[in-house]
Amino acid sequence: MVDSRIWGAASPLARRRFILTIKANHWNLMVMQHMERHFYHKDIVIRQSYVYDLPLRPFDDYYNMGRIKYNKPSGGNVHNLNLAYNMFGEFSGNTEDAVITAGYYAANNELIYSVEVNCGDQTWKSFAPNLEDPQTPELYQEGKLEKACVDGEDWDLIFKVKQAHQFTWMFNAESLQYGTQETKYKGKPRTRTLNVPSPDESPKGGAAQAVQLVIRTSDTIFSGAAFINRVASGRCMAWPYGKTCEETKEWLADRSKARMEGYPGYLGLHNPHFTATCFGEVPTLFHPTQLLHPDAYSIPQSAWVCCVNMRSGQLFNSNKEKDCMELTEWKTRGEPFFCEYALNEVLIAQEMARLEQLG
Repeated sequence: MVDSRIWGAASPLARRRFILTIKANHWNLMVMQHMERHFYHKDIVIRQSYVYDLPLRPFDDYYNMGRIKYNKPSGGNVHNLNLAYNMFGEFSGNTEDAVITAGYYAANNELIYSVEVNCGDQTWKSFAPNLEDPQTPELYQEGKLEKACVDGEDWDLIFKVKQAHQFTWMFNAESLQYGTQETKYKGKPRTRTLNVPSPDESPKGGAAQAVQLVIRTSDTIFSGAAFINRVASGRCMAWPYGKTCEETKEWLADRSKARMEGYPGYLGLHNPHFTATCFGEVPTLFHPTQLLHPDAYSIPQSAWVCCVNMRSGQLFNSNKEKDCMELTEWKTRGEPFFCEYALNEVLIAQEMARLEQLG
């Protein structure tokens, strides 16, 4: 790793070592906190209900736009099925009244999968559709929350679509489901979450029919203590504002599929190697160069390399055209590092001094 204190005078060899480090970690895919064509992000006025209409149906050949542009045949799955919905909010007031509900729906308000978090009695319930009447929810699973809802604290509810009938609901890093199954992929065994009951158990049922996500924390604005202030969705991950890079890595790890004691394992949201890259000797700062998830307009078999703000991890100019280039182009350049303008040496020095004072 290049010493951040002498980066401005780093030799070509030192810079090459940095490039090789980034290449070695090039599957650390992270979509930052911003809105792009492939990723929906919205800071919202504090409210207690929110409806998100999917801009594309899951089988609308999401990735074909890039393939058409570059005249590349499909050769694989181009669907937009494996979405994540990140919902953030805060508790304000007596949390005994706080009930958070969220559901994934097909057309005509037909339920795919929903969940209810009751802060008052520290319980959760999930619901699957009635097989004869999909508009009617039926209790699927239920359990107890390990942690209480606390006035003044933030909360997050994340819904991950893994396959048409396999999902993960997670509230404040607690899995709102239980049970796994053994499946096979190309002859190899895999451990997966259970299939949620559906009137159509085929790959074209369940999440393949999704049109809408709905979240509510109260029936009226005059009751309840849970408020929504941000929604982010797409083939991505997101994290709360205001966290340092090392705090972000810890937050993501707590919600990952890490199979160690204290982690959710197979019930988690993502593999643990999907994370942010911090800046070496100053782990509180994000590295100015990050690898992001491919989108509908990516060159086939490529992703995005983007320049980010070292403090927040967001795109430096909040503009993908200015801040990002294709991974394939980045790797083939003679000197592929292009984020010099995002490297904040003053911030690095200040943060190093602050950390040294803290001991």
